[in-house]
Amino acid sequence: MKPLICNLKMEHSLQDVLKYKKELENCVGSFSLIVCPPFCYLPVMHSKYYKIGAQDVSCYGNGNYTGKVSATALKSLDVYGVLIGHSEIEDTFEQKLKKLRRTVTEGLHAYVLISDTLEDHNYQYTYIKLMNKIRAYLSRVLPKDYAKITFIYEPSWLIGGADALSSKEIENLFYQLKKELQFEYRFDFPLFYGGGITSSNIRELYDNSMIDGLLLGNFCKRARNVVNFLQNEEKSTELDISIHN
Repeated sequence: MKPLICNLKMEHSLQDVLKYKKELENCVGSFSLIVCPPFCYLPVMHSKYYKIGAQDVSCYGNGNYTGKVSATALKSLDVYGVLIGHSEIEDTFEQKLKKLRRTVTEGLHAYVLISDTLEDHNYQYTYIKLMNKIRAYLSRVLPKDYAKITFIYEPSWLIGGADALSSKEIENLFYQLKKELQFEYRFDFPLFYGGGITSSNIRELYDNSMIDGLLLGNFCKRARNVVNFLQNEEKSTELDISIHN
């Protein structure tokens, strides 16, 4: 099953996340689900049914950095992975690069968000811009750490919107990116998509063979949306297996 990342952002109270957790645990089976709550809820959101991710990480190691959370601290909480470079977090690119290095050095999985602008998209510069960003990120890590990195294309101009890019457009873009990455780095980096995902398009995006996973934002505010999708996917998989048997 393809991974789904639920970015819960800053939407829930303690009671909300406990209810959210209960709803997920009642349905999650063989799915690769990663839930990213705010820092303060990381300990209470642990579950044997899904993995825990952090929404951010400090670019510094342990030290006098009030309000920051280090990769070392996240690792001690059994956090699996970290979102790096979300457009809602105002980091410089240098800070993002440092966060990536800290994350993989601690053995955590880095989910690195890459984006373009609406102007890039309109002038068909997206592929060039994304490849340049990926090259910059990979210049800071060793080849032995490539397996700890997943890139997520999330157009910043689509976050919170009602529409995603078409599945075909993403397919063509990801085909080019994967081909170039394999040629330059001799490694198959997973490519996820996020941005404008709704109940009306999540199935088509999930089924696209070029998309290795999805980052969910507004769609996952309500656990019921995630539960409904997972249950429908499970039924679809069972039906597919029965047909081929």
